[in-house]
Amino acid sequence: MNSWPGTGTSKARERKYPRVKVSIPAEARHVMENFPRRGQTANLSEGGCYLEMVQTLEPPTCVDVVLWLNDYKIQARAEVVTRNAHLGNGIRFIRISEVDRQKLRDFVEQAQKNNGLPFRGVGRVGPGE
Repeated sequence: MNSWPGTGTSKARERKYPRVKVSIPAEARHVMENFPRRGQTANLSEGGCYLEMVQTLEPPTCVDVVLWLNDYKIQARAEVVTRNAHLGNGIRFIRISEVDRQKLRDFVEQAQKNNGLPFRGVGRVGPGE
């Protein structure tokens, strides 16, 4: 079975929400822990994302996710659905405010228009950046 890298899903399976390849700062915090696991997205949709991070979590862990879309901070309750040890986690959003959902939808639509390329200063955040 062919899979999309980092998603664990079949290419033949249609997604509910379109995904775009975009790298933005993100963090996932286990609901029972006081520290975030920081990384960046590899892809993003209105329904979830793939977070690249070294400290991965086991499915079906419940996490609070923070994404920085340009100058706007999105917060969501989410479920870890896939794990690639020391590489990242597939995340499904399970609760997000309507305001944040609309901001996320607008961001994904804009990123699709830009072929997934970073825009307005959004991009991979690394040491010293």
